[in-house]
Amino acid sequence: MPDADDPRVKAYRKQARDGTLPPVLLWWVSGLDSHLVLDGHARLAAAIAESVEPAVLELQRTASQDEVDTGTERAVATYEAELARFTELRAAQGERVPDGAEFAGPVLARRLGELRTGHRPTWAWPLPGGVQEWHRIAREQVGEGGWEYA
Repeated sequence: MPDADDPRVKAYRKQARDGTLPPVLLWWVSGLDSHLVLDGHARLAAAIAESVEPAVLELQRTASQDEVDTGTERAVATYEAELARFTELRAAQGERVPDGAEFAGPVLARRLGELRTGHRPTWAWPLPGGVQEWHRIAREQVGEGGWEYA
């Protein structure tokens, strides 16, 4: 993170005060159970310096259509089972027992919403070649005249 006196941060501080600061780009990483700042470090520092909440844009992994379909089937089956349970309770206890829709309906709606909007685990695979390959790629990317890479 740049310091509050960094020239970029100073330039963004006025935008933070005016409410025109562009959003900070975040990426949800499930393995860290946290967000990473991909772009907007200076904008974030400016917002912090001005004690304003920055606008953010969050990237996250979404569910595949198969995952949504399977989750929908499970959620609907659970909803129907809950309604059946309340029907049995009503038969045994009478009309004072609700039909169950007021309890099971919001749960179903929340589950269906989470299928598309909930955080999904991010994926990672080991780099073929391990640490040596990582160092080789890093040295290759730095190139001549770049920062020093050991």
